[in-house]
Amino acid sequence: MFVPLNTCFRTLIAWLAVAAVAAGCATRAAPEGPESVGEVEAALELAPPDRGFQLETLGVTVDAGDDIRWCEVLQVPGTPGTAFVVDRLETALGDHGLDLVLTAATPGSPTEAILDAGARVPCLRAGEAFGEDLRTITSTQHHYHDQRYPDGVGQRFEGGQKLVLEYHYENASSEPVVARAKINFHLASPEGIRHHAHTATFDNLTIYTPPLGQSSHLAECAVTEPLLVGELVRRTRSWGTHFRVWIRGGERDGELVWHSSDHRDTNLELDEPIVLGPGEGFRFQCSYFNGSPDELRFGTGAADEVCTLQAIYWSQDPMRSPSQQECLLLGVDDDGVAR
Repeated sequence: MFVPLNTCFRTLIAWLAVAAVAAGCATRAAPEGPESVGEVEAALELAPPDRGFQLETLGVTVDAGDDIRWCEVLQVPGTPGTAFVVDRLETALGDHGLDLVLTAATPGSPTEAILDAGARVPCLRAGEAFGEDLRTITSTQHHYHDQRYPDGVGQRFEGGQKLVLEYHYENASSEPVVARAKINFHLASPEGIRHHAHTATFDNLTIYTPPLGQSSHLAECAVTEPLLVGELVRRTRSWGTHFRVWIRGGERDGELVWHSSDHRDTNLELDEPIVLGPGEGFRFQCSYFNGSPDELRFGTGAADEVCTLQAIYWSQDPMRSPSQQECLLLGVDDDGVAR
């Protein structure tokens, strides 16, 4: 069953709560409020861009053994009415960082109205923490990520625009560490950008792997308008093995476009964009080997797993900005495919 994301975040939170109980509460709860970084040093090196700006989180101390996910509000410099066009983003996490997701609030939306720069809370995801009028800008499961857009494609930001950075850290060391993140925004010449990039997120919440077992899960998601897709992103964690993506619908229906056999192989930059029409999309498969004695389900902690395909896309029409493309899959059809 396909459910639009902005109508079902309460279902997602309830589902995750049930999954956490079923997994024996393997996910450690985040602390109730931000702690001062104190004397703990955070060595996080990322030089600011030559042309652009850098944003950085305030930093939260993570005690030894803790598994935390935080959502923090950042703000684009400048004043409303000032436009920034970006053709490259760099992100950096510390040694114990597992995941980073950057989202942007829709200007003038209720979500933007309640966001205060510097606000930070433990969270399951940014939409649950602050509101659903957010679009994904970039994400990574690497300590350093360099997101470069094709010629003529970029991201547009407005001065003063509110961003939410979601970052996940697990401190497996014996000493406190600091959870911190930095992002570089590299400015492009506005006249050289013809298309504004967006990121689609397709989540399959139906995954389950028994203790010390294996599993494989198929899912399908479609888009609602003509789009060009220039990059695919795999999001699984350490138990993920094979990840495959096929085109769904159209002249290339059933064509395999990506096979990633390592969870660290997370991005496929396409030589030529994939052309999708309304009702076309992707079929993707997540496979796992669960080496733990616990059940493995979809969740937000380091002991959980995810099955997500992201697609960086833009409109076929350079004169318009495409709508956000999301799907959240909660059920499996009789043929074994989540839709």
